[in-house]
Amino acid sequence: MMKFLQPITNFLTIIFEGMHNIILNIFNMEPSGVSYILTIALFTLIIRLLILPLNIKANRSNVRMQEIQPELNAIQKKYANDPQKMQAEYSKCMKENNVSMFGGCLPTLLPLPILFALYYVFLTINVNQVTDTSFLWIPNVFEKDPYFILPVLAFLSTYIPSLLLSKSMPKNEGGQQMNMGTMNLMMAGMMGVMAINFSSILVIYWIIGGVIQLAQTYFLNYLPAKKKLAAKEAEEQLKVAANAKKATPKTKRKN
Repeated sequence: MMKFLQPITNFLTIIFEGMHNIILNIFNMEPSGVSYILTIALFTLIIRLLILPLNIKANRSNVRMQEIQPELNAIQKKYANDPQKMQAEYSKCMKENNVSMFGGCLPTLLPLPILFALYYVFLTINVNQVTDTSFLWIPNVFEKDPYFILPVLAFLSTYIPSLLLSKSMPKNEGGQQMNMGTMNLMMAGMMGVMAINFSSILVIYWIIGGVIQLAQTYFLNYLPAKKKLAAKEAEEQLKVAANAKKATPKTKRKN
């Protein structure tokens, strides 16, 4: 195990086992695949709620980044032949507008060390104490999905939230959207491939997190962007109507 993951793994093991005992007591059940799935669902929800403030902060940073994008494009064009000056002006512009270049990436990257730490957490579980390790179509939640359904769901739960996020971005950033789309597809593909070799319960953790991320993206990014676009279109229609009214010649009344 990587040394930097050891403290995280120890902490998560204590938390996860405590939550699992609570689930067993509440539902009066024996350790089973279902009890561990319920625990991982509750665990994932708590983790996502804890990083929700970071998501909100990252969303504000992304919105602000979109607002200053024309200014950044102007800097790029002005200092195309001077990369050092361009970088300095970039940093100055972002500092003046209180925007972090990497602030929007943190909520996406933060679940990854937790994912790898959980991998070792599930290795410490005594499977012999589990009465029934099955869940839905999965024969054993502590082993790989033999039907490869979970890896497909892991791919979709990673890609769809990122696709929805790209739909929330302004249309005039076509080049950036294309690059982001490729990066998101590669990230989702990587998670799908990793899920093939991960235990089912670990993949389910990632899928549940992806579903929660999808809901957050919809309410924090997509819905506000859609409302903003609708308001902008309505404002433009009013301007067109007002200009058309001004351009219409007034007819004189006949006596």
